[in-house]
Amino acid sequence: MQVTFYIKLYLMTVPVFFLIDIVWLGWLGRGFYQKQIGFILSDQVNWAAAIAFYLIYIIGILVFAVVPALAQGSIGRAALWGALF
Repeated sequence: MQVTFYIKLYLMTVPVFFLIDIVWLGWLGRGFYQKQIGFILSDQVNWAAAIAFYLIYIIGILVFAVVPALAQGSIGRAALWGALF
């Protein structure tokens, strides 16, 4: 696979990951986090740290789950290694 394939894969993964995370953090998990770790949450979002984390985390998802699963043509492998990651 060529470098352009990985770049396209990354660029396709970013909006999907952000959408899933916005839904989780914005609606589904908000009350859970407030109850469980609200005492350590900041009132302000550190956007630089958040964006850096997500961009690096997506690389991890691709390296450890998506690319190996594509190489073997296995959704199960993606699910297993994604969960372990």
